[in-house]
Amino acid sequence: MAKRKGIRQILGKILRCLLALMLAAFLYVVLIIGQPQSSSDPALPPQPLLTPSPAVRIDEETGIKSLVSAFPVPVMSAMSGSGLIFVSGTSADAPYHGGFGRILTLNWQTEDAQPMMLQSIYPAEAVELMGKGEYHFSNIAGPVLFSRKTVRMEDTDTIRIHTATEDGLYVLTIPRSLTESLPRLSRSIQLFTAE
Repeated sequence: MAKRKGIRQILGKILRCLLALMLAAFLYVVLIIGQPQSSSDPALPPQPLLTPSPAVRIDEETGIKSLVSAFPVPVMSAMSGSGLIFVSGTSADAPYHGGFGRILTLNWQTEDAQPMMLQSIYPAEAVELMGKGEYHFSNIAGPVLFSRKTVRMEDTDTIRIHTATEDGLYVLTIPRSLTESLPRLSRSIQLFTAE
């Protein structure tokens, strides 16, 4: 009888120790999970602002290369063979946080003369350089541009989608009449750099 009582006491102590260890391990895991983790992606340093340069305008598609070569990051433009017709392009600086950002605008049109405006903006975080307008967020998701999700905004006449990369901010504006064509048009756009 005494042996059984001694074994029970020993087993009871072992079970209490195991229970205490399991509780400690559980608390340790809860503390680790509850602790905010530092981001594995270090924050990118802000992009350097530009010194002002004269505005440039082109009216021929052959001039796009000169605009692209003077732009500090890749530029959004229509792919050749997309069926889009070049109209004009401009590159102009805009005041931004004590320096200057740059906006490159390429105006294209569809085969039925519907306008399409492509803007490449530097630096990437310069959202205010997109322009104000009466835009509001849409409840419809924007199409993918350059393998990135986009934000879709609308006003009474136009649809504007935008996305940002590490390099630049990219904005596509079309009339509402091209709503059904937006996915196709977004697939006809890519980023270009000067070669």
